[in-house]
Amino acid sequence: MKIKSVKARSIWLFDLQDLNPSGKDIAEDLFDWIKEAYGFSVSPDLRTLLPVARNNPTGTDAQTLSAGAVFEKGHFRTREEAFIEISKLTLFNDGIVIDTPSSTTEGDRFAQDLLESAAREFSLTYDEETVRKCIYLSELVVRSDISLDLVNARLAAFATRISEAFSEDPKPQVRIAGLQFWSEPNEAGKHRLFTLERQAGKAFAERRYFSQAPFQTEEHFKLLQELEQIMMGS
Repeated sequence: MKIKSVKARSIWLFDLQDLNPSGKDIAEDLFDWIKEAYGFSVSPDLRTLLPVARNNPTGTDAQTLSAGAVFEKGHFRTREEAFIEISKLTLFNDGIVIDTPSSTTEGDRFAQDLLESAAREFSLTYDEETVRKCIYLSELVVRSDISLDLVNARLAAFATRISEAFSEDPKPQVRIAGLQFWSEPNEAGKHRLFTLERQAGKAFAERRYFSQAPFQTEEHFKLLQELEQIMMGS
């Protein structure tokens, strides 16, 4: 199995105002610093995003970042001469969301660097207890020799029956398209999904699959490799 592309999301939940308990009016300077420090080509318009900031001694209020302040197309230096793309950084009242085509691990490294560096730059309050929870979403496109038809021979035969039901000639080939594993719903009625499905728009012969999981990228890929072994009987 080989990874062809990655979309990784790291969500760090914390009260944004906890970073600034003294109520410094730093919103404008902070946004400018984030844009410059991480090379974002797109940054939020403070004039429309924070219409009440000038009338609020803390620089924020309960509605300030409810819709999210979005920075796009930035980068982060993870080690000597190595940079990763930060597709999007979104700031909310209750945390930050980092999207990257690298991995959730790299997204976490960026989040850590952002908060530690901002704390030093603006004398903010940040420590290891600030973040309440981290949530992850990993999306992978992989190439694999998995055969979904092996899930159940009778379902594979039924896919052939579906193909035969089409009126046109030649009849389109129909195959089992994917697998889904659901968690029990949470209090909000939402499930957490682990999915594997054929990549839309790609020929079956390309053996390309799309998978989504609420895990860190590395754990997600390990589970896919395990599923591949199960499906191939090894």
